[in-house]
Amino acid sequence: AKELSRIITTSMGPNGMNKLVVNHLERITVTSDCAAIVKELEIEHPAAKMLSLAATMQDDECGDATNLTVSFAGCLLSATEELLRSGLHTS
Repeated sequence: AKELSRIITTSMGPNGMNKLVVNHLERITVTSDCAAIVKELEIEHPAAKMLSLAATMQDDECGDATNLTVSFAGCLLSATEELLRSGLHTS
């Protein structure tokens, strides 16, 4: 999930980089839109799948800010990991 966030973060903003995505049918997509990137990926990890669903729902509801949604969730996951490593109890 953090890796998905890292990939998406580099495509944010006016200077964001485009991504070249090749799906299982060898269809090539060049885009910086998070919703299009996530739609083409075959995601199996449960947490990454939740980020994918969040991006899809954000695109359906607002039509924008999918990159922000995935990047923000990735930052939250990183902060959570640091807290857990420092000994914070989960309950």
